[in-house]
Amino acid sequence: MKTRILGAVMGIAVLSGLLVASPAQARDGVASASVPPYRDLGGGSVRATVDFTSRTRVVVRNFTVRDICPGDNAPVRARFVWVYTDSTDGSSAWRSDTNGCGSHGTNFGNLTRTDRKHIRLVYLHLQVGTQSFAFSAHQYNQYVRRGA
Repeated sequence: MKTRILGAVMGIAVLSGLLVASPAQARDGVASASVPPYRDLGGGSVRATVDFTSRTRVVVRNFTVRDICPGDNAPVRARFVWVYTDSTDGSSAWRSDTNGCGSHGTNFGNLTRTDRKHIRLVYLHLQVGTQSFAFSAHQYNQYVRRGA
């Protein structure tokens, strides 16, 4: 009798542990990229939290683009790029900082991409003027096998 109860308790504990560590509750975290100011040229930054909710859906939360001055009149814009498991890709529309040299930049809120194809990864692409650009680290979709 004690063995059955112990077995049931252990089974529940194991299942509870699996539920806590499931991918549905995992967050992919913060992605960011920046171009530092150089001499009289301004810079810029982009920051967002990437959250995959399924194989085919990603939410990019608090997508914020910031112009880092001095005022050089160079546009600062950013977008997020997704890569499918078949290695094709796509990107969101460019978003530009409209606060000038403000310390907070422009927050575009949450941007969502839902598709029929499986999304392997997402990264941020930042462009300052026509010459300077930067990319964030790749954020991988926990719902898709890494090598797929």
